[in-house]
Amino acid sequence: MLVQMKKATLYALKEDRDSILLALQRDGNVMLIPSADEAALPGAENVGNEAEKTNGAIKFITMHAGKSSFLTPRTPVAYNKFLQDTPVAADLAEQVATLEDKIGSLRNEALTMRAQAGALKPWLGLDIPLEKLAATTSTVYFAGYLPELAKDEFLEEIKELTAEAIILEEVPEGRAIVVFAHKSASADVKHFLKAHDFTDVVFPKRVGLAKEIATDLTDAAKMKESLADNLEEEVKKIAHRKEELYLYYDQLVAKQERMALSGVETQKTFFVQGWVRADKTEVVTKAVAEVTSAYDLNFVEPEEGEIPPSVMENGKFSRPYEFVTELYSRPKIGSLDPDFMMAPFHFIFFGMMLSDAGYGLVLTILLYAVLKLFKPRDSAEKLITVILFGGVSTVLWGILFGGWFGLEWRPLLFVPMKEPLKMLALCFGLGALHLVTGMCMKIYLLVKRGQVWAAIFDEVSWLVLFAGLFLMALLPGEIGRDMAIVGAGTIVLTGGREKKNVIAKFFGGLLSLYNISGYVSDLLSYSRLFALGLATGVIAMVINTIAKMLWETGPAGVVIAVFVLVGGHIFNILINVLGSFVHTSRLQYIEFFSKFYEAGGKAFVPLAIRTKYVDVTK
Repeated sequence: MLVQMKKATLYALKEDRDSILLALQRDGNVMLIPSADEAALPGAENVGNEAEKTNGAIKFITMHAGKSSFLTPRTPVAYNKFLQDTPVAADLAEQVATLEDKIGSLRNEALTMRAQAGALKPWLGLDIPLEKLAATTSTVYFAGYLPELAKDEFLEEIKELTAEAIILEEVPEGRAIVVFAHKSASADVKHFLKAHDFTDVVFPKRVGLAKEIATDLTDAAKMKESLADNLEEEVKKIAHRKEELYLYYDQLVAKQERMALSGVETQKTFFVQGWVRADKTEVVTKAVAEVTSAYDLNFVEPEEGEIPPSVMENGKFSRPYEFVTELYSRPKIGSLDPDFMMAPFHFIFFGMMLSDAGYGLVLTILLYAVLKLFKPRDSAEKLITVILFGGVSTVLWGILFGGWFGLEWRPLLFVPMKEPLKMLALCFGLGALHLVTGMCMKIYLLVKRGQVWAAIFDEVSWLVLFAGLFLMALLPGEIGRDMAIVGAGTIVLTGGREKKNVIAKFFGGLLSLYNISGYVSDLLSYSRLFALGLATGVIAMVINTIAKMLWETGPAGVVIAVFVLVGGHIFNILINVLGSFVHTSRLQYIEFFSKFYEAGGKAFVPLAIRTKYVDVTK
């Protein structure tokens, strides 16, 4: 359900601000509202820069220490320890940042030197020191690259210009060439070279032959790379201290968040506003009162036009399914939280789509172990729990359908592949129940808002029509026919009630009746329950068949068959778990939510101790 929210306004002395904000952060029940007039506290920018530097140090040190698994449990840290300054960690962050800068600088210099040495490769045969390549009182020179050319023809033509050319190696840029010319022919030679698409080259400002310079550059690059390697060894030696950086980074982020939302202040006081759950007002008051007695704290209902954040609160079973809703959008305040009604359908549909008891057992055991051993939190915990519940549902449906790792064994209900019509009937029956539930939630929402006639005309009329059609198909007689006529008549007479004249009202209602095609289309979408379940079973059977054929070929085939069985079934589980989650969620988003759901809610993000690496124990 959606929790009622209240707006809090707090006035207090500036000298108590840090303590109050710290108390509110520890309590974690107030979402502060930024004000256009407030500014971050002095020093907030420095804290942000330090956090950014520490984050960079963590990333750099992780490159050498290896990245931890996202399921690795966080290190527990007592709250009092979390508040303590950690100057040693600050020095470590500075040390790692300095090492990163030095290593990066050395690597870049080495890269530049190797690039310069590589650029000299076509000039290694030049027996003239590079510093000697300069204009004299009577000559000029040109060095660069020409596209592929007829060598002999080029040399003959250039001699006519009172010039000599040295032809060197060919590279992707062209043929390396040095041309010496008399100053009187400088302009003609330049024009001649330009006509042949000549491009100049810039040599490094070094002394000696090209081959000597290239050797010196390569040796210098090796030396800088060696220095960088030595510094990286230093990083590896301190990599075991990354836990200190983890704690320091989380401390900085928490401090930065407190300093960013400082409120509006006068000479001696300040005030902040925020959103609070209506059932947490006393808790917030107590948190402030424990810090100071000089305060004024009020809680009021949201004003007209204000949109408070949406907070969903559900039981143990439906709470994990909040993750599915949040993937779509949070419910708008004043609407309905769909999780308590969506959860059973998501549970049922997931199991029907996977529908193999063996796969369900593997999922259930594996994910239960993950939850107990690694203790994921927040969205990761919810997602894993949703799939865990789906695994339980898969076991139940697998037992009913008799599917065990692609093998048939004692079905309690029927085998879908042998009796597809029964399976389709089951899918459409559950789909109809799903759609009707969505319509009933819309009726409840409209009645809650006082729109009783809208609920009757727009929703109840359709339910009467569908009930009548169902009775006509199931029990021939006048009751079903009369119900269908009443439902259809109500839709036609009231569907266009917002139109201005009688004719427009009638045709508007008539067009409203055409929406029955949309309901039929929605109902047909539930055939995917059968399709996904069929795909899982067929792939599993194919894997078993291939493995059996290999098994019968001999010892080598037995080994390969084991790999096919294990690898194939693991692949089938992974791909069909993904498909089951996606398509089950799609049925909620498209078919179920479209009947009543009002999206657009804002997330409730209170001032709290949100850590990335450590787990603060309060």
